[in-house]
Formats: sequence, C-alpha cells, structure tokens
Amino acid sequence: MINMIKKMVFGVLILLLAACGDKKPMPNEIVAKIGAAYLTRDVVMQLLPENLTGDERDYFIKRIVEQWLDNQALALAARDAGLPLNQRDQFYLQNLGAEMQANHLLESKIRNDFNVTDSEIADYYAANSEQFKRDKAEVHLIHLFFEKPDRAIVKEIRKSKDLMKVIKSNYLDLQINRAVEPNGDLGYVALEQLRPEYRKAIRGKKNGIIYGPIRTKQGTHFLQVIDRQPAGSIRKISQVRNEIVTLLNAAKRERRIKKYKETMRKQYHAETFYQNIL
Repeated sequence: MINMIKKMVFGVLILLLAACGDKKPMPNEIVAKIGAAYLTRDVVMQLLPENLTGDERDYFIKRIVEQWLDNQALALAARDAGLPLNQRDQFYLQNLGAEMQANHLLESKIRNDFNVTDSEIADYYAANSEQFKRDKAEVHLIHLFFEKPDRAIVKEIRKSKDLMKVIKSNYLDLQINRAVEPNGDLGYVALEQLRPEYRKAIRGKKNGIIYGPIRTKQGTHFLQVIDRQPAGSIRKISQVRNEIVTLLNAAKRERRIKKYKETMRKQYHAETFYQNIL
C-alpha cells in the first residue's frame, strides 16, 4: 500500500503540467480546479492503480485530487511570493519531461525481443562460463509427496528406478498438495536450503537412488537424486540457456537504442560546445 501511494504521488507531481493544458476541458471532464489549472478525469484515471474497487478506489482518487490541489495551491503561493523555480529546477523539470517522451518513443520504435542464435548462446557461454559458477553445493531432485501414502503407488516406487515416471503415470504432478515443494522435477536446489529431513535422507554421493519414505509434519515424501554438484562447479549451458538469451536480448536492444539515439542526434543537428565550460 505504501509503495503504491509513493508511486501515485510521484505520478501526480510528474503530470501537473499535463493536467492544465491550453485547451479548457469540458465541464463534465473536470475533477478539480484551482486558478487557471484543471485536473481532468483522464489524468486521474491514468494515475489510478489498476484493479481497485470500492473504498480503496475512492481513497486513491481522493488522494490524487487532494495532492494535486495542495501542490497547485502552494505553487501559486510561491509564484506570488516571488519564488520562481531556479535554473537547476527548471532544467530537472524540462529534462524529466524530455526523458519521459524519449522513453515512450523508444518503447514504440525499439522492440523488446530479438533473435538470439544457438551459436551466439554458445559463444557467450564459452566466454563467460565463470559467471555461471555455483556458489553452493546443489542437488538435482525429483520429489513426490503423499498426505496418506497409496500402497499401490509405493509398491510401484519400490520396483521403479524412475520416480518421475511414477509421478507422470499416476498424474501426481497435477495434484495440489500441502507440501512446500510440488510433485515432480525440482531442478537443481542448493543443498543447504533443503529441509533437514531431506538432507539427512539423501546424504552420500550416489545418484539415481530413490529415497523414502521420508516423514515430515505434512506427510510422507520420496526423493530421487538425479545429480550432485559441488560448490564451484559450472552449470551446464542447458541450465543457463534462458538466462543467456535474456542477457543477449537486452544487449542487442541497448545497441539498437544507442544507434537510434545517434541517428536522432544527427537528424536534429545536435552540437556540443564543451570549450565554454572546460
């Protein structure tokens, strides 16, 4: 709630100028008025957090309006008292408006998703493998939980070497349970983050073994260790592929933005005169 209020108040400050344009709004569009400034319904709706109803919605609307009126009244008093914005404040205000317009332009002109090839992913992984080093020992686990064990399924587990196959064949991965961990593949999990009962059950160095029954307050668990990796080992490329795609995609977008900025500077004949201040 507090963070939402902060964002809302900040938004009010940013949209002060937008609330009072040159064209007088229609009477049914005006939510508040002071002097020659108007706060319109459209501006309030832009500032209002989504999915609010009832008293909460009414509270935020009133907060927006009251904040706007306070700021406008005090700004008028400051003007009448001969306290205009200094050059620094004017710069910040004008630059903030320009920055907001620039962000809107970039969002409309530069897409967020770029094609990332397998070779680019492989090259990045080869050059930055240390980035994917494990800080802590990890285990790759398959997890199965019963509130009340099913004898037939437990018997199937005893005969099987693949806990995930048992889970899938009995649709146990689709069940909602009271355990923190879902039924199925948990991926790689830091060993120290596991429940004490789990750590005790799977201690050792062997992989592939199905451990259980492991009893906790919630019920009965079975675990299968697929792999163990010590601290300092490097994650496989398949494990970090999505992370690399995100990084490369962001880098491509930044390069595209930089190029677009350079083009716009040329188009609008940007110049610098550093000799005047150095």
